[in-house]
Amino acid sequence: MPSVREIAQYAGVSTSTVSLALNNKQGVSEVTRRRVLEALYELQGREAARPGTSSHLADTKRSEAKKTDTGTQISSVVVLHPAILRSSQVFSELLQGIQAAAIRYHIQLNLAVNEENLPQSHVTRLYLSDEALRPDGVLVIGARMHEPLVEEMRKLGLPVVLLGRQAPDAQISAVGRDEIGITIEAMNSLFELGHRAIALVGGDLSYSYTHARLHGYREALAEQGITAPERWIALGPGDAAAQTILENSPEITAVLCINDAYAMQALPVFQNAGRKIPEDLSVISFDNTTLAQTFDPPLTSISYPRFQEGFWALKMLVEQAQQPLMLSSQITSRSTLIKRASCAPPIRKVTF
Repeated sequence: MPSVREIAQYAGVSTSTVSLALNNKQGVSEVTRRRVLEALYELQGREAARPGTSSHLADTKRSEAKKTDTGTQISSVVVLHPAILRSSQVFSELLQGIQAAAIRYHIQLNLAVNEENLPQSHVTRLYLSDEALRPDGVLVIGARMHEPLVEEMRKLGLPVVLLGRQAPDAQISAVGRDEIGITIEAMNSLFELGHRAIALVGGDLSYSYTHARLHGYREALAEQGITAPERWIALGPGDAAAQTILENSPEITAVLCINDAYAMQALPVFQNAGRKIPEDLSVISFDNTTLAQTFDPPLTSISYPRFQEGFWALKMLVEQAQQPLMLSSQITSRSTLIKRASCAPPIRKVTF
């Protein structure tokens, strides 16, 4: 493991910046954080490739293990991604982490769209039906409740890791987040400011994170003794959801947007209706993309270590293939609430 000083020198930053970045603390930009992590993984890769090191010897032993059929050496991985990307930044940061791990483990990556009803001639189908093209493992980016290709891949004996969500059962490996816990933390920050009438805006129930954040939203309200009327919850496209809240729940003083992409649709609707942020309406979102950081005012948003999640997912896939006794593995990443200027105490009291 490279030292903090070595990482700092390689990345061209201070040792304190390295410490903040590696511990996912505030005070470091996402660009700098990624630079530090890339330096870490690059230095780890150099150590692993150096003859005589323990990592190099471990790699040699793994190659020998392949010959004795005690595990499988992964050389190619298909990364299945949604056909429609709501946030190119989210996808890019996950993919950067995956690519860093691919370089570290000398793995060829192939991207393919993740859709159920594709023709047999589509490249995604060919990866599964043509043995000559079949990969050694599969990463699935996305958080849909139903992933039809996962069971098909498992039947083929391919190791599979879900990225961006918790696994639906204990037999599937995944790198996910504590969505419920971080949602409760976000809600509590609004309660501390004095908000009681809080809406949940945007979202699609075909995605697991929508269910988890909705669960956390309701649980947080219940802990405060507040029973949220259903009209405080408006799913669907952000602009339509915002309009629904304006029409049905004018008492709302704060909103929790399901993510930054939906927030960018919803917030202009609130602003055009005369709701100033944060004077009339406090806002918290999820994903902490540049959309949230550069909005006027900058949005309080929940940050996920996406680069690390991508790296961990591919590393997990490699280890699962190499360890025949490992059925599955789960990683839950740590999320961070980044507070900015979009939240303030309510200017009016709400009673209900």
